[in-house]
Amino acid sequence: MNHKEIASQLSQTFPSEVIFTITMETVMSAIVRRLGVEALTLSPDDLRLAREEVQIAIDHNLDERDFIDIGLDAWEIVRKL
Repeated sequence: MNHKEIASQLSQTFPSEVIFTITMETVMSAIVRRLGVEALTLSPDDLRLAREEVQIAIDHNLDERDFIDIGLDAWEIVRKL
């Protein structure tokens, strides 16, 4: 079996689901930590821009493969205990 066939068979055993997510609520909480009560003066356009900039920053800086490898390294150790 090739890689794609094995992954396809595994996905039938355990369906896809979200493992980690960053929501706008998380972003707004970070804004409040930075700005405090001043955050209440932000417009919907300000919040949209913040969302877009956070998405761009994540897209440019996050290589999830490193985190997946770290998690799988720990998983292999725990499985063998």
